[in-house]
Amino acid sequence: MPKTEEAERLLEEGAAGSGWPVQQPSTSPNYLFCCPWIVFVPIFGIVFFVVVAIVLYLVLNLAWVVGLIVGLPVSFALVYYWFWRCCPGYWPTDLYEKVIYTVHMLMTINAAVPNAGPEFMPVSGLRPREELPKGLLDYALFLQVPYGSSDEFELSSETALEQSLTFLPQSQHLETFGPDENPVEFVMNQLSSIYPPIYQEWPDKLSDTALVRFCLHGLGAHRVGVEIRDGRKLFVIKTNALSGLPVREGFERYGGDMYFDKDWKPVMIIDAGQGPLRQDGPQERVTTKPGEAGWERAKFRFRSSVFTLVTLVDHLYDIHLQKSNLFVTAMREHMSSDHPVRRFMTPFMYRTITVNDNAFHNLLTKNGMAPRCFAFTDNGFGLALAAGPSLLMDGTEVPVDAGGPILFRSDYVDYLKRKGIDTVYWKQVSQLFQLYLRFVLAYLECYYPKKEDFANDPEMLAVIRQYFYQLETAGPNTLSQKVDFTTPTSSARIDEKYRFYAMFLAEIMFWVTAGHEQAGAVEVYAQDASWCAFRWVPGATVGTKQSATATALLMSFTSQSADAEALGR
Repeated sequence: MPKTEEAERLLEEGAAGSGWPVQQPSTSPNYLFCCPWIVFVPIFGIVFFVVVAIVLYLVLNLAWVVGLIVGLPVSFALVYYWFWRCCPGYWPTDLYEKVIYTVHMLMTINAAVPNAGPEFMPVSGLRPREELPKGLLDYALFLQVPYGSSDEFELSSETALEQSLTFLPQSQHLETFGPDENPVEFVMNQLSSIYPPIYQEWPDKLSDTALVRFCLHGLGAHRVGVEIRDGRKLFVIKTNALSGLPVREGFERYGGDMYFDKDWKPVMIIDAGQGPLRQDGPQERVTTKPGEAGWERAKFRFRSSVFTLVTLVDHLYDIHLQKSNLFVTAMREHMSSDHPVRRFMTPFMYRTITVNDNAFHNLLTKNGMAPRCFAFTDNGFGLALAAGPSLLMDGTEVPVDAGGPILFRSDYVDYLKRKGIDTVYWKQVSQLFQLYLRFVLAYLECYYPKKEDFANDPEMLAVIRQYFYQLETAGPNTLSQKVDFTTPTSSARIDEKYRFYAMFLAEIMFWVTAGHEQAGAVEVYAQDASWCAFRWVPGATVGTKQSATATALLMSFTSQSADAEALGR
């Protein structure tokens, strides 16, 4: 440091200052710390050796006993599960999925189906307003999930065994189905004992007509968009947003944007996931049209990518971990147990904390069920969840200059209609939302004679504030405007505030019933790996056998949890 006049002055002023003085390194030769106790090392070393030898002898003898008590049953179980890969079952899957199946089957045997009676939902089971203990997700953004022990009505059913299974290693089995092998029969031979009933009828799955139904009335109905290409307006369902995410070796990447003309005739599939993954520019895009070579493969890739996108982003991330999770947390933390709105919404939140906690610990955790089901690498899976807010099509994607973000179904349906999307699905969404809204308004009239009593309810205000604050935090790209969501921004009048609160409750009711049904009732899709699959080998038009089993197991696992939410449907 150069010694300037100013530096010299500061040095003089600090000569008698505070702090320990600087000390130079010592030149002492005692750098091995040998003296004076070096002579005692052999004596204490011998004593230490004898003690350790005795302890090891006792531990080894105890290990034999523990090995007989614990090791033999574990050995029997491992050999038992190994035989599952043999005929007639032939489960080409890993130990994790076999144990999950066993635990799940044992838990569902003779399980009671809940109803709205006092046996399952007694008033005495409502817990007081309280801060809920929560945990942070391994993936995604700042999403916290309450632990199952905080659920009401003593519903928590999660076992320590389920939480501890993630230590089991993953194994890849790439066996696929032959031309004459029936993947539906394969899955049902394995999982019939826990597979939920199928109420959808799909006699035709693979034709172009079936593809239209899949997109217009099936799993893709809520993701229909419009785009102008070559001067004409086309309907489109996009999944190419997944094409840039890495997958494990031996599997193809996801992708495919499906275009239809104004009469819903298939036009083409533009797929950005068929080529090699590039890090230095846009992904290579392959365009396939009806009748061309590769059309059946392109359709399979597209259907499977829609299945993956809807399951991971719309179902698990958005409906479970954002909408239902954030609402039930805010309601439990800010509304007293005798609050009219909490009493009204409790059936719609029945078992939500337990179900989401199961997703937290068993599905969306590192080395859990969901990362094992999809083809993504661990990094790719995390990126897919982190991108969830920008992949949603629920109204929050609407730009500000078009009136977004849109929060309520009725407004979103009107927005889509102005864009030319006026499908049967969205007409039914609008009708159902209006039914829920009328239900809410009729209920509120019974408990709030004056609108200002509800509009100025401090507990309702606290729920609204926490929900939208945490929703924005969890998904910063979905609600970019800094808006006070306690009232419409254009007015603070009581009538508008009252209606905003009512529409918010109707919105939550929609998502945990029909919204969840649209994204989560996938029994018919998960049953057939030649129709939709979560992972497949390059060039295939059917998923692997391990994928078929894992996909159906994941669906069965979540469906059994959903059955317990039947009070909210």
